[in-house]
Amino acid sequence: MLAQVLSLQCGAAAAKNLFPAAGTTMTVLMRLWFAALILLALARPDLRVTCAGDIRPVVTLGCVLAAMNMAYFQAVAHLPLGVAAVLELLGPLAVATVMSRSRTDVLVAALAFGGITLIAFPGGAGVTAAGLGLGLLAAVLRASYVLLSRHIGRATADLSGLAVALLVGAVVFTPFALVFGQVDRLGDPRNLALGLLVAVLSSALPYTLDLHALRRTSARVFGVLICLGPAVAGIVGYTVLGEQLSPRQVVAVLLITIAAVLVSRQKDAVPEGAPTA
Repeated sequence: MLAQVLSLQCGAAAAKNLFPAAGTTMTVLMRLWFAALILLALARPDLRVTCAGDIRPVVTLGCVLAAMNMAYFQAVAHLPLGVAAVLELLGPLAVATVMSRSRTDVLVAALAFGGITLIAFPGGAGVTAAGLGLGLLAAVLRASYVLLSRHIGRATADLSGLAVALLVGAVVFTPFALVFGQVDRLGDPRNLALGLLVAVLSSALPYTLDLHALRRTSARVFGVLICLGPAVAGIVGYTVLGEQLSPRQVVAVLLITIAAVLVSRQKDAVPEGAPTA
């Protein structure tokens, strides 16, 4: 699980390094297509079986994945990596809090609200209104992703549903990328190589590790380890990208991480079968 968290954040850092050369839109396009092709090769889903039932959840998940990737990478482009990661964590945190209905919910909400207030307060290093809005949009889409992937995960025991959803997301996102992205940047082999690296580190490898981890550990332990994401993102952002969080932002990351840990330790707080994005 620690490898999953580290891989995910290193993938985000690699994507941020790719933004100046390929642009955010093309980076998202490469991530979606490369990740879809890799997972399709690994899962080898029978499309006749996958599409035989109600295809709407898979199509919806594909659209959510495309929008979520775009929102999160845009947030990463405007915010320090640790701040973007903790904002996105608010989505699963909200879902888990609603599902738990525990006495600790008030404390969790207070910690999360305190963290958001500290991040949004004027003067935060590297924090813009656009970045904050994009981070919160990514959180909403991440919450939708958790609910949809939980539903699809009950129907498929492997990565088949997610692989098809990623393919749908890549197909849906392609026209947008061709219109608004810098298509000529895809002609550079270095950009394609970095795009493949981003897809492996931030999608294919984490999803595969998620599946194996959920088979070997409880949802509670899984959730606690996932909550380390923002802290790991802060460390990766500092070591790889040279980003520094202000003391207030460090406190905000800690508050929201503690809130997420409290929720994940409650029974049934973390939806099983829902890999992170």
